[in-house]
Formats: sequence, C-alpha cells, structure tokens
Amino acid sequence: MNEEFVKKKINLLGDQGVGKTSLVLRYVKNVFGEEYLKTIGTNIYTKDVSFEEGKIKLIIQDIMGEAGFKIVKRGAFKGSTGAIAVADITRPNTLESLVNDWIPIYKRNSSEDNPVVLAINKFDLDEKNISLDKLEKVYHCFNHVLFTSAKSGRNVEYMFKYLASKVAYNMQLSSKDLEDIIFEREIDSPKDLLDTLLAISSEIGDIPYDIREGLIEESDIDKFDLNEEIFSITDKKVMRFANLLMYLYDEKEDKYSKNLIEKVLEKYQDHSQ
Repeated sequence: MNEEFVKKKINLLGDQGVGKTSLVLRYVKNVFGEEYLKTIGTNIYTKDVSFEEGKIKLIIQDIMGEAGFKIVKRGAFKGSTGAIAVADITRPNTLESLVNDWIPIYKRNSSEDNPVVLAINKFDLDEKNISLDKLEKVYHCFNHVLFTSAKSGRNVEYMFKYLASKVAYNMQLSSKDLEDIIFEREIDSPKDLLDTLLAISSEIGDIPYDIREGLIEESDIDKFDLNEEIFSITDKKVMRFANLLMYLYDEKEDKYSKNLIEKVLEKYQDHSQ
C-alpha cells in the first residue's frame, strides 16, 4: 500500500439513541458523556489508522437515526466502503430495524460486497434483552459481531480497526451525483424539504456540523422532535432554515450549493401551488 494515508469512507447505521455518536466519540476523541447526543443530518469524523498491511484515513459518517429522511441516508451511503451497524442491547427492535431497514438501504446505495460489522452496544448496562439465540438468526447479515460499550470502551477501538483492515483494499465507489438523487422524487412536505436541505448541506455544501446545528436552532426547529410519528415541523421553520443556508453559501461564495437549494425550493413551491 502507498505510504500516503488513503481515504476510506465508512458509515454508522442504526436508530436514534443506540449510541452511534458515543461510539465514534469514544474512538476518535476517547471521551464519553452521559447525556444523549443527537445527530441532525450527517456529522463527519476522521481518524488515521495504521495496521500491519498499511495505513488509511477513515472518514466516519455518523447520520441521523430517525425514520424517513431518505435523501440524507442515500447521499451519505454513496461512495461508502463499509459500515458499523449499531443496536442497543436493551432494545431488540433496534436489531430488527438494522436487518429489515438500515442494511438493505445501505447495500442498495453502496455495494452488496461492503463489509458490515454489528455492534451490540451498551453492554455495560444490566438490562440485556438481545439474546444469543436472536443473534444466531441474523449472523449471516454481518461480517463480524461484537458486544460494545462506549462508556467503558469495550471493543470500540478493536471494532473500528477491524473494519479499517477490511476496507483498506476495498474499491472506492464513484458517487452518483446527489443532484440526481434529490430530483428523482417529489418534495411535497416540510419534512421532505428538510431532508433534502440536510443532505445538500451535509454532502455537497460542506457546512460543519456545529454550524449546521446552530442554523437548525436559529430556525426554531426542535431536533428532538424529528421522529416520524410525532413530526410536526412547519413550512415556515424549514423555509427559514433554507434561507439561512443560502445566506451562508453567499458568504462562502458557493454559488453551486446556493443554486441547488434554489432549484429545490422551486420544486417544492411548484408542488405546493
């Protein structure tokens, strides 16, 4: 392998609250906080990994776990070389969600051959509701299965290094133009519009996560109210988020991203009329 660090993109998969962000923060920064860390859109971390065969730079994408928001997911999965699928050991439904939803979507939008590691997370908790019998039924979906704890650090570093060794020689897929993904479906609700804006700002417009989260808050969008069943965001709030994004792209002189948002708003408004 070349002495330069070769970039390899991987994804974290899983429902909200399973501990995806806590796992990546434990690995990249060796920190853990008891508070619930919620991701909006996509947050990107990097880590240089050396192993016997060589060295790579992992581009770790932590994406929001809410149901829906399909453009965010599909955009993040394009060009991926591998994934860590995270289930909460106290909630068996999070494992079912991985097998029935997350992994099929991931494989369709990346590659069937990409390695996927299953992390049964929160092993430090006394409540353990995912049995070995349940795991035996889904082993075939994964390349490796590990019990992890972001709190104690159990298996966290080993897990990421294991996946790094698997993706080191994996061919990086050519990313399909996200613009095609955006415009192939209707954008006919505030939630669809927010999904699209998050995808653009995460995958194309390259706005740092903390700044994007600040714009969400400034738009009066409650990031803890994005669950599909209780989603009640208003058109006015999402339009404010869109305008704040365009203002920021003006400042960055990023005409492409601003024009893309303008096209999205035209499509959205055409459908609303």
